[in-house]
Amino acid sequence: MKLTGKEELVKVIKDRIKKEKGISFRDFMDMALYYPELGYYTSPKAKIGGFGDFFTASELDPAFGELLGKQFVEIYNKLNEKPFQIVEIGAGKGYLAHDILKYIKENHPEVYKNTEYILIEKSPYHIKLQKEILKDFEIVRWVQDIIDFEDESITGVIFSNELFDAFPVHIIRKVNGKIYEVYIELDEEENVKEVLREPSEEIIKYIKELNINIPEGMQTEINLDAKDYIQKIAKKLKKGYVITIDYGYPSAELYKPYRMRGTLLCYHKHRYSENFYENVGLQDITSHVNFSALSYYGKIAGLETTGFTDQAHFLTNLGLMDIFAQLQERDDIEAYERINRLKTLVLPKGMGEKFKVLVQHKNVENPQIKGLEILPFMSDRYKL
Repeated sequence: MKLTGKEELVKVIKDRIKKEKGISFRDFMDMALYYPELGYYTSPKAKIGGFGDFFTASELDPAFGELLGKQFVEIYNKLNEKPFQIVEIGAGKGYLAHDILKYIKENHPEVYKNTEYILIEKSPYHIKLQKEILKDFEIVRWVQDIIDFEDESITGVIFSNELFDAFPVHIIRKVNGKIYEVYIELDEEENVKEVLREPSEEIIKYIKELNINIPEGMQTEINLDAKDYIQKIAKKLKKGYVITIDYGYPSAELYKPYRMRGTLLCYHKHRYSENFYENVGLQDITSHVNFSALSYYGKIAGLETTGFTDQAHFLTNLGLMDIFAQLQERDDIEAYERINRLKTLVLPKGMGEKFKVLVQHKNVENPQIKGLEILPFMSDRYKL
């Protein structure tokens, strides 16, 4: 009998566990999400939007892309370099790229003419969707990874929206004052069981470098892949900005005692759970981003931190209230529906406070930008 995609992926993972006599949770998560053709992000199934497992801001309303486009135009004028490159990492179905490009093409044709829009995407399934959605924009091209660029060849903006939260993470647990890492083994009946092993030196170094205090009994995540990737980005940027939009906190907030189970969650058909070993390959697994780590390790690789804010302040600074006002003047059903969707982008219980925006720069004089004009109160949730 032919195995289903889920069954085939489970078999592949179990075979590896047997062969290696146990694997880290990080390796399990990497396979569950990214194993070729079978992983959550690599199998040809739509998982974003109304029939998927989660929404992104770009799917709620085109205003999100329009305002980002406005910010990119300001950066274009500030850098005054041609050609200007906009690099989007992990573009999903391509809706955000479409809205950014549409805004720039219609409102700033001169900027559009001197811009190259590059999507970094590994999934053939997503590339196919993106090419269809972006067929009217001739300035777009695709590369598989940030390392595919020549050394320090990017001048402009490298940005991502909900990228780092989907990186595979190591799970650690503090027991009797000592840090352990969670590994996965199989019992006699081939059921998954978690065991504690000695952590790698890299995990201990990460905790020390970021001055992270792990409370006794806490189980939480360490994202070494994010640390490595922000440094790859930094090395490829010659001049310009890195803008990271994602949900998460600085270290001081992320590892507080009231998060004793960490932040790792699964999403399946718009419902969340902590059942990491169910629906393997069919559910998303995500964790909150440590923005202190992105700032710290980015700086080591040459990125200066321009500012850190939340999505509500960032979009408001760029003119979201003007869009609200225009819609209110229309006073029709479509405008009313858009207003309700836009509220989700900025309200504290929606995406407004949950999603953060980290802006970093390299080789830019007077780097302040419009999106960082007014910042939130600097509580632990914003102190990098």
